[in-house]
Amino acid sequence: MVNGICLVNLLWTDSEKYIPVDYRVYRKPEDDKTKNDHCREMLKRAKQRRFSPRYVLMDTWYASVENLKYITRTLGWHTIFDLKSNRQVSVTKGTYLSVAGLDLAEKQVRKVWLKEYGFVLVTKLVHEDGDICYLATDDLNLTDYDELIFHHNQRWKVEEYHRGLKQTTGIEKCYATRAESQLTHIFCAVVAFVRLENKRLKDDISWYEQKASISRGAVTGYLAGGA
Repeated sequence: MVNGICLVNLLWTDSEKYIPVDYRVYRKPEDDKTKNDHCREMLKRAKQRRFSPRYVLMDTWYASVENLKYITRTLGWHTIFDLKSNRQVSVTKGTYLSVAGLDLAEKQVRKVWLKEYGFVLVTKLVHEDGDICYLATDDLNLTDYDELIFHHNQRWKVEEYHRGLKQTTGIEKCYATRAESQLTHIFCAVVAFVRLENKRLKDDISWYEQKASISRGAVTGYLAGGA
């Protein structure tokens, strides 16, 4: 196992489209920036570019109090995020317990005070394999469980994007040793993905079929020439 190049990505979706709008290369020894620093920088840039998302979706890694305050109070956006089971919440003023210790009924959405942040709505999501995750949102009007889960599920789009980016653009297959060459390759891979996504939306051809069609044509031409 070796350390690779770590990317922090920002993706826009309307539940159908996969549009990468920004990314950062995580290199803390060089720029002294954490992943959370990159996260806030990209969101700030998105605000400057006049994005206005209905919700900012993120996993537990980015659900720090600093990030939550920045998204909701500085940028003025709503967010839905995963909570670690040990995050402290309060139902009664001055008394805290872990979110896992809340008495949450199935599909219940409950208003609580998140320590060092403020009021949020929390719910419990039980997966088919029995795993439990805790979700929260600062949008106190999002009280319907099914609607909250629908919006939260859009976060999976970024995982699908990561898989597509790796399997169709060759982003991991640059063997250059210079950092500048690697960064150029990463940029080209993201641009290539945008082209693949544009064709998918226009012609209803998956990213994977588009890649396969290029290889298929090349192999067919090679075999025909050899014959």
